[in-house]
Amino acid sequence: MPSLQPSNAIPLTQLTLLGTAIGASYTYVGTFSSSLELMTIVSTMDAAVQVSYDGINDHQAVPIGNSNPAIIPLNFKSNLMTLPLISIYAKRIGTPTVGSLYVSGFNSALQ
Repeated sequence: MPSLQPSNAIPLTQLTLLGTAIGASYTYVGTFSSSLELMTIVSTMDAAVQVSYDGINDHQAVPIGNSNPAIIPLNFKSNLMTLPLISIYAKRIGTPTVGSLYVSGFNSALQ
């Protein structure tokens, strides 16, 4: 059984994109400065969008979140993984007229 190693969560700068700025082809949202152990995607938009980690392939659909924010947690550490330096891109499935896409990431430093 693997042993637990204490670590401190290090929040990385949140990536944000207005829904009205998301086009029919992939729009660059941003790149995290470090590998991720936890990522959370939050949508407050009135239309669904598609997220990509390479700007080419569809990786994750993000549902409508304007009345109840859509929150998608991705915990890589629980599977003993990290997501390397990653860029986030988004394209519309519907056409957002309000709201934003927020992507938060956390890394950890061993104590």
